[in-house]
Amino acid sequence: MEKRKLSAIAMEKTSKDMMEIAGRLKGMRHIVTARMVEDNSILLLTFYSISDLKKGKEGAVFRTFLSHEDYITQDLRVEKIKWLTASFYMMNDFSAYDSVWCKEKNCYEQKELIFIRSNEEKELITRFFKEYAEPEDASVPWSAVDKFQGKVKAARLAAKHKKETDLIDAVMEPVKQEPEEFRTWAFDSAMSFSRYLIYQEIKKGIAQCECTHCGNIELVNRKDIRLKNNEKGICPFCGSKVTIKAKGKLPYRITDERWVAYVDPTSEGFTWRYFCVYREIHKCPEQTIRKKRVSQGIREYVREFYSFPDGKPECDPYEYAEFKQSGKIRWCHDEGKIDCAECILYPGNLPQAWEHTPMKYSALEVLSENMPNVSLEYERGIRRFLEFPELEWFCKMGLNQLAKEIINASYPGAVRKIKMKGGTIYEILGLNKVNTKILQSIDGNYDELCLLQAAQTIGLQLKPEQLKKYYETFECNTELLEQANRKVSLHKLVKYIGKESERYPLGENLGCGRYAYMKYRDLEDPSIERKRNMAEDWLEYLGWCKALEYDLDNMFIYMPTNFKKVHDRTAKEYQALQNKRAAAERKRQETLARKRMKQTQKSIEEIFKKNEGTDAFSIKGKGLILVVPKNGDEIKAEGEALHHCVGGYVNQVASGETNIFFIRKAEAPEKSYFTLEYRDNRVIQCRGLHNCDMPPDVKAFVKVFEKKMKDSAQRNSKAG
Repeated sequence: MEKRKLSAIAMEKTSKDMMEIAGRLKGMRHIVTARMVEDNSILLLTFYSISDLKKGKEGAVFRTFLSHEDYITQDLRVEKIKWLTASFYMMNDFSAYDSVWCKEKNCYEQKELIFIRSNEEKELITRFFKEYAEPEDASVPWSAVDKFQGKVKAARLAAKHKKETDLIDAVMEPVKQEPEEFRTWAFDSAMSFSRYLIYQEIKKGIAQCECTHCGNIELVNRKDIRLKNNEKGICPFCGSKVTIKAKGKLPYRITDERWVAYVDPTSEGFTWRYFCVYREIHKCPEQTIRKKRVSQGIREYVREFYSFPDGKPECDPYEYAEFKQSGKIRWCHDEGKIDCAECILYPGNLPQAWEHTPMKYSALEVLSENMPNVSLEYERGIRRFLEFPELEWFCKMGLNQLAKEIINASYPGAVRKIKMKGGTIYEILGLNKVNTKILQSIDGNYDELCLLQAAQTIGLQLKPEQLKKYYETFECNTELLEQANRKVSLHKLVKYIGKESERYPLGENLGCGRYAYMKYRDLEDPSIERKRNMAEDWLEYLGWCKALEYDLDNMFIYMPTNFKKVHDRTAKEYQALQNKRAAAERKRQETLARKRMKQTQKSIEEIFKKNEGTDAFSIKGKGLILVVPKNGDEIKAEGEALHHCVGGYVNQVASGETNIFFIRKAEAPEKSYFTLEYRDNRVIQCRGLHNCDMPPDVKAFVKVFEKKMKDSAQRNSKAG
């Protein structure tokens, strides 16, 4: 519709009969007139406000032009021409009908709010929208108009969406199908952690084992292979690394997921593509559709188009999701609905895919090859490499765990032990050449780097295997490492804990939640968890022994056999000691409280004696007195009367921990007014009804009371 032509159409004048009709209409809001314009191709509806007409105001409030393809409304309430594209049911202060409760019929009925000026005009509107009219329509012709406007709105929205989707499709068009080599890598390498050896004991010493990777099912002698639920091991059939699972403890379904990334080259940079790979291990394959133990799949969800203007990365992200609540699942602009930051990077086509970008020297493909099934925030590594090019050294030196820490660090201080501004790798790591090689040999992580730095500082030279086992046992405990008063060497200590922890209990079983977490994280070897649990308990045990004054030079005490039993027995002994000390402390506190109570009572007696026959403490004109409660019942009654918690202080008053006084008006000494708590020579609180604060006269009274109590206490202490 051409707005200029429409605005040039002459306005209708308000007729006298319309003014008269408006005066007779009750409960309605608008009068509408209808006529055909523009060679009978457009229906013009002009709306007049009935309330305005009743006030004598002439002129329409708005008019709507409707063709068979479109509609638009001209707002006549403003001087400047204003066009509205909203439908009648979305316009402010306008409605075609309302729902009104009918008492006679006991239901809601539709009440029309628009009066069509004549039957001819009503017939004109009905005829124009006849293709949208239905026999069951209650509101004629407005139901048909609403359906027409709904169709137009849907067409407008579709056209608007098409403009967006056409642009997105143009961006997606050059992206090709990922190669089969990538899919094979995703299942075989990226998901290589998701391999299980399921065993079930058939008879003593003989177990039936099934490998989910090679599919072999055979009997094995348990003397030849260690079979323990959730521990890591090697498949006796194909030699691949597996997680051992007892069939009786196997959940109904194990689901493992990983995000994997594939890099596609583009003329301006590259496309970073995220795929979700899943694998499900079914306990009862006969109950599945495919009757298979293992099912797996892969699907792409995110594409990010990178370019590097002026050497700085810019990203245009898209996700495969619902497009603007339309119900259509397709590529659309990324709204952050999909969390895929931690992923495994496909190295097969790198660095060729980004050789024309600053990332060609990043060596992230080397990191991925060295850690084929470990997820980290590789995309963050793009910016991290541009900020810290020495990241390449870590990748090529095999310091994969440290490279992961640097990439995943959310802020520089998270890896403060790594000096990013160092000139050489030794300066960056803070290690000498020998310790740097040790760190390389074990692919040490950030905690192991800290242990090496601490050992180097005190001149302790650790061997690679010694460092690894120490970390598996005590994690990053540099304090124990630096202790000169250890009774045995680190080697003997780690060996002792390793042996004693073989039957040590694991942590709390997380049940289904544990498996849900492990869906995205590889399960830690339980043997390491046992060692760390025992190491933590052993350090706690040493503290108990010191408190109990046991001879830690005695190796039977320092490193006892059957540690769990000794630990639990010592815990009871330590708790008994703590209870004894706590009882002694309570007794000491009670003695001090009784002493303070005597001092307080003495001060009160002195003050009351001096002020006998006058207002309490000689506060003239205030009309307040101080009352000492006789027993606990009076304190409870005070709390009930004033609706506060002083009733809960009865035991503390009885033990001498605190003092409670009642402040009353001299004219009503029996009526509760304010309650005062006095402890340690000061007023702790003074509260009235519903814990209200003190008015000025009570504040003045309390200040004088506190001062007199302190003065009296000082005199008594000097006299004592």
